[in-house]
Amino acid sequence: MKNIRLFPFVLCLLFMSGWSCKKTPDNTPVVPKLTFSNVSLPEGNSPEVKAVVSFNLSEATTNTVSVRWSTADSTAMAGKDYIAVSNAVLTFLPGETTKSIEISIISDTIKSPDKVLFFKIDSISNATASLRKGSVTILNDDTYTPPVIPKLTFLDVSLDEGNITGTKASVSFFLSEATTNTVTVTWSTLDGTATSGQDYTAVPNGLITFLPGETSKIIQIPIVSDTILEFNKNFYFTINSITNATADKLQGKVTILNDDSYTALKAADGYITPDNYPRMTLTWSDEFNGSALDLTNWKYDLGAGGWGNNELETYTNSSDNCFVQNGYLTIRALKNPYSGVYTSARILTQGKKEFKYGRIDIRARMPVGQGIWPALWMLGSNISSAGWPACGEIDIMEYLGNDPLTVYGTAHYNSGGHQYIGSNFKVSSAENYHEMFHVFTIIWQENSIDWYVDYHKYFTVTNTTIKFDAFNLSQFFIMNVAVGGAWPGNPNASTVFPQEMVVDYVRVFN
Repeated sequence: MKNIRLFPFVLCLLFMSGWSCKKTPDNTPVVPKLTFSNVSLPEGNSPEVKAVVSFNLSEATTNTVSVRWSTADSTAMAGKDYIAVSNAVLTFLPGETTKSIEISIISDTIKSPDKVLFFKIDSISNATASLRKGSVTILNDDTYTPPVIPKLTFLDVSLDEGNITGTKASVSFFLSEATTNTVTVTWSTLDGTATSGQDYTAVPNGLITFLPGETSKIIQIPIVSDTILEFNKNFYFTINSITNATADKLQGKVTILNDDSYTALKAADGYITPDNYPRMTLTWSDEFNGSALDLTNWKYDLGAGGWGNNELETYTNSSDNCFVQNGYLTIRALKNPYSGVYTSARILTQGKKEFKYGRIDIRARMPVGQGIWPALWMLGSNISSAGWPACGEIDIMEYLGNDPLTVYGTAHYNSGGHQYIGSNFKVSSAENYHEMFHVFTIIWQENSIDWYVDYHKYFTVTNTTIKFDAFNLSQFFIMNVAVGGAWPGNPNASTVFPQEMVVDYVRVFN
């Protein structure tokens, strides 16, 4: 009987490690109280962040305590800020008094307010709880960095027109730096001197999309190729809207460089060209079909004095030196057999017909002989105010009578003083310049001048090779035959007079 009374005490000793032997007065198992604490933790930026919530029983019990729980949104949203838990069970075995649960946090690097989620007790067995809901506060630990607003830039493009289908203008667009935003650009094309449908394929509603991190994109615009010699042409691409970026300019240019050729026809007396070309308009010409020089187009320069080149001639308005007959203009250099005085003519369109840009054809036949210096050329209309060479000079054709196989094309301009650049074109003895008519041509555009003889191109200047400012202004024509001078030297005993430059026509196309 004595041993039996000691049995509860022995049991208590055996289970001192986890069990409480405390009984209620009626000797039933204890019903403990469940408590927990709210939790705060940094959000972090790794995928393994978890909120750990401790649950405690007020005392041990011989019963198993079960707690069914779940999470609920507050300012934190399941799936965005944390992983939801539903109908989970937390179990305290007999004698256990402390347990914990884990709630996975979704980390990011975005600066935002602290956020709160709830964990709530849905049911509890063999214990009581005065609170049925707790909170987890996710403390934002990110640093706010506003998205970069990059600058959009692009490059103007020049390309050869080509003569096969499939030619495309590729235009590069750049962002000054990467951004976390998506950048979108809407754009469209706009006619310039190039016409949509004829020279390129219009794009009315283009879209460029830079995904986050991308800094360069390329658009392509189809070019309509042909085999017609025409002016270089341009069209524009215009930015209509930009999101998440800025731009200093909203329009760029595509220049289609004509790479076609033209073959001049040959008549009995030399080469000849038509009075019309595809996609060009004849804006002015003088065919010299009258009986006298048309003074609505031309006037005379008169006098002597060397003309800046130590020339020997005196320019006159005499019909002996300049006349129109049988559809030709003739400028004749004469030497007076008694006085030895040289006379000639120099005519010009200054103040009457002045031009900026165009395809200019002049068909002419040259004189020949030492000291003979004919020229077909142009001077800037602002020569009276700007002076020479600032006004610019385009020598469509110059020729020295002692070399009947060579002509010269030259541009004169001012760049810290007089500068000039040019080249020459030679023909065979059979096609010399004094017995055959040849067509001297320039194609003069906004950024370039090309020189041709009988539509063989032999020289080009551009706004990247010379100072081109003067050649973006109007100029007038000059035709003259000089005698002597610093370049050709003076006539000698072999030079025969009279000498004539004969001009069939001058035509300007745009």
